[in-house]
Amino acid sequence: MPRTSTCFLIALAAVSALLASCHRGPTLYAKDIPPRAVVRDGVAVTLSDQKLTVFKQGKKVKDYSISSSKFGIGSKDGSRRTPLGIHAVSSKTGEGQPKGMVFKSCRPTGEVLDVDAPGRDPIVTRVIQLAGLEKSNSTSHQRRIYIHGTPEERYIGRPASYGCIRMKSDDIVDLYSRVHRGMPVAIESCTQQTYLKAEQDFTKNTIAVPSEMVAQLPRDGFKATGRRMAPRRASARRSTGLARNGKGRTFKKRNVRSRSRLALRKRNR
Repeated sequence: MPRTSTCFLIALAAVSALLASCHRGPTLYAKDIPPRAVVRDGVAVTLSDQKLTVFKQGKKVKDYSISSSKFGIGSKDGSRRTPLGIHAVSSKTGEGQPKGMVFKSCRPTGEVLDVDAPGRDPIVTRVIQLAGLEKSNSTSHQRRIYIHGTPEERYIGRPASYGCIRMKSDDIVDLYSRVHRGMPVAIESCTQQTYLKAEQDFTKNTIAVPSEMVAQLPRDGFKATGRRMAPRRASARRSTGLARNGKGRTFKKRNVRSRSRLALRKRNR
């Protein structure tokens, strides 16, 4: 074969390999290690293929595509990585709120975002907070590792978060109704297929959260008042407290009410 043809085939093979690696996406969770123990009644998150699976009596009843950390695996504070190991649901927030409702510190803000709204990446729709039950992931609760909805649904199926487990709004609403406080959540680096095989291995230990441990789980999620927030679309801007004068310059509005009260106090002294 001519040398030119050989070089062309080598270059073509290199390009094909590059395209294949791009198609597979980031290889942050390439280790397909079988779990040490399995969830028979609960949730398993498999990071190698970005899946979340709900189990009941050892059988898969529902699965969803998710998005975990784009920074990889880890439990260190400030790492923005997704922690491995056994967790439990510590709180749930968002029941009754519309899809796309924005949450801040587990509280609904009243703002509702559309799917793939440009320039925004907040927590939306529902929040399921997790508490780590092992020494290696004991910081998960204080790191605020959630399973939550995201408006950036175009990234679901590949690592894109800052540590949390992201889901589509429709999926997080469905999952929300299936989980409860104290339900075990195992986060593993394997694939769903490997985890399903482990489920059939009855020599594996079963993950369960004792009732006394459930009672000790932290409770700092938002407690709903029963009042539904009035949706406010992203296009409705908040008042910034800024105004423009006749010369087109921007300046702070004066708080006339506060100044009047101050003058009244001085007058009454």
